[in-house]
Amino acid sequence: MDLVPGYVFILPAVIVVGWILSWWGARWVRWVLLSGAVVVSVLCVVVGGLAVGPRVDPRTLNCSSSWACTDPGSLYVVAAGLLGFACCAVLVFLALVGEAILVWRERRVSN
Repeated sequence: MDLVPGYVFILPAVIVVGWILSWWGARWVRWVLLSGAVVVSVLCVVVGGLAVGPRVDPRTLNCSSSWACTDPGSLYVVAAGLLGFACCAVLVFLALVGEAILVWRERRVSN
């Protein structure tokens, strides 16, 4: 069984680092970065899915499924995109909670 190569985790790591750094900027920067990261993640899934190439009949190579008979390089791109998308979903939730806390604090201080 092959291990997932490290480059699969580059996209989610860049997304997280960019999101953390965006908290020192304007609010719109955070949402633009998250939107761009979602687009890149979806493109990775689409490009990886299209680059899978012809699948081999699982019976001829003794594969457990047709996905197991494909080139792992394109599957790693799909995995990176899915991880990036999941990362964006979590960060959107955290951003909404964080901004709600900031608004609550600003209102509390101003009163």
